Amino acid sequence: MSKFPDWFKREYRRWSRSQPGEEDFLAFCSLLGYTPETVLSWMHGESTPQNCEVLSLAGLFGIKIYKVLGLPEPDKELLKTFNSFSNLAGELRSKAAHALWEADVEIKQKQLLPESDEAKAILAKVFDKWGFNFSGN
Repeated sequence: MSKFPDWFKREYRRWSRSQPGEEDFLAFCSLLGYTPETVLSWMHGESTPQNCEVLSLAGLFGIKIYKVLGLPEPDKELLKTFNSFSNLAGELRSKAAHALWEADVEIKQKQLLPESDEAKAILAKVFDKWGFNFSGN
């Protein structure tokens, strides 16, 4: 049995206690950038976060989430890059995690150097797909 649901519930309670007034579950979901259905399925152990979802949650709760889920930590450069998006609001941060994860997978599959023009083109394409436009338009 996964330790994740219990850990995740503790993180929710910790967050809830740290909020002024009475923050609710929907505000927590908004912070995470995921639907209440998804967050509830994680809390109840019906599913666990995967790939980019874990990266997104690590931006809020730290990389301990990888150990709790029994996953290897992601590439340090990927974490470092994602941390630069940590100030984004929930859904935008979630989309940034999805975009970074997708681009990282493709760049590694093609065995490209991250600074190559082809890698930069992949990043631009994937970020555009997720609603981020870096063309300056």
